[in-house]
Amino acid sequence: MNKRLGHSVVAAAAAMLLLAGTAAAAELRYDYAELRYVDAEIDGNGGGDLNGDGFEFGGSLEIADNIHLFGSYQALDFDGNVDTSALELGAGYMVPVAPSADLVARISYIDGEVDAGFANVDDSGIGLSAGFRKLFTSQFEGRAFINHVDLDESGNSTSVELAGDYYFNPQFAAGLSLEFGDDETAIGIGGRYFFGRSVR
Repeated sequence: MNKRLGHSVVAAAAAMLLLAGTAAAAELRYDYAELRYVDAEIDGNGGGDLNGDGFEFGGSLEIADNIHLFGSYQALDFDGNVDTSALELGAGYMVPVAPSADLVARISYIDGEVDAGFANVDDSGIGLSAGFRKLFTSQFEGRAFINHVDLDESGNSTSVELAGDYYFNPQFAAGLSLEFGDDETAIGIGGRYFFGRSVR
């Protein structure tokens, strides 16, 4: 998917998140743990695509008004006995911009490894992301983010992430996510368990 189309998708998603109906009487929360199954495809740039899957564990903790810490660990197995893993730790700042809608900015440290059997490659760098979270109703949340990763050895990449979760109750939600960039596409399915304050 080209960058122009990707930017158009983000603009449309952001508009929906900001202009959607405000009937929801719930608040967004940043205290949760999550588990997701991830299916990914990497463009081999003429050398054949790599397909892989695995799991991602993550969580977030609000430590002060508008500030949260977050982290995740992802492990994927690709074709050709190629395994990847990545640890991300960071902090975020959120600002309410509409009823039940937040603008979120995040910065993180990323440490990754690629194991190809005959060789291992370690890399690290920073991640930056910005986007929106919106509760359309007390049971459905939508998200749209632009994510940028800058690694010491592997260079930088930018991707668009779109996601939606359905709340079965105040503590548990499940849903889908789609993240796509120039060279990689990833689809995730899983759930979040919320602790601390309940949805109001």
